[in-house]
Amino acid sequence: MNFGATDLWGDVGTQSLVDHYTNGKYFDKMCFMGGLFGRFTAHPMLAARLGVNYGTLYATDAWNEKKALTASSVEADAFQRYLRNQDIKANIWESTFQLEFFLFRSNSESAAARRRWQPYLTAGVGVFHYRPFSTFIDRTTRAEKWVYVGDLGLEGEGFEYDDPTPGYAMKTKFWQVNVPAGIGLRFDMNDRMSWGIEYLYRVTFTDRLDNVSGDYVSAEYLERYLTPEKAAVAKEMYDKSWAIQPGAKQEAWTKRGNNENKDSYSSLSLMLIYKFKSNKIPWWF
Repeated sequence: MNFGATDLWGDVGTQSLVDHYTNGKYFDKMCFMGGLFGRFTAHPMLAARLGVNYGTLYATDAWNEKKALTASSVEADAFQRYLRNQDIKANIWESTFQLEFFLFRSNSESAAARRRWQPYLTAGVGVFHYRPFSTFIDRTTRAEKWVYVGDLGLEGEGFEYDDPTPGYAMKTKFWQVNVPAGIGLRFDMNDRMSWGIEYLYRVTFTDRLDNVSGDYVSAEYLERYLTPEKAAVAKEMYDKSWAIQPGAKQEAWTKRGNNENKDSYSSLSLMLIYKFKSNKIPWWF
């Protein structure tokens, strides 16, 4: 089994890795992922692993507040991100198949191979399904609540346009493929139990994981293509800059995100392993 903290790497949030962790608000809303996996050791240096995980990913433009307040101009990246004022919480299921490569166990008879501490590399392929949520802000009370945004078309995704438009987002696919790769350290407590720590980074092929990718649409487009109920919610959520700077409004078809870079996510997990030993003598002896 495994359990650990998650990170979402997308358009929402900070630009730099350092700011991601040192913005002063990162630890306020940490999110986690956990799951179960099974391993088969084919050789002391090689194992195959099949796992299932469930967790939550989170990011917010509010992480840019500290740098935005000291920015030299309103054009600064941190200020523009802070003014955009988007956030995301995505519930995610994933299943992965991975290979583990133990670096010091190519020769099972060596002294290094028999050490209890063993570093390893891992890589594989997986599938995941996610559901994105963002905060709805009441203009009167400023109360916030999480709202599912996968069907609100906040960037026009999924719309069939009647008129020529400068840009639009592709329809979101909530089932996606990922490519996990990472590094870990495992400690063999005895013949039956092991524990360890692992950092796993998932490359994805979508830029919609944080629901920010393309351009701002206009309120008129939302009214045209959504039901009145959904349009009323979407118009309050596609542009939330007014909550940071009263009266602010983003122009339609200006950049809301950067669709040139795909989103990704990662986890830092503790691992606990119970070993079922086979009566068969391993072939490497």
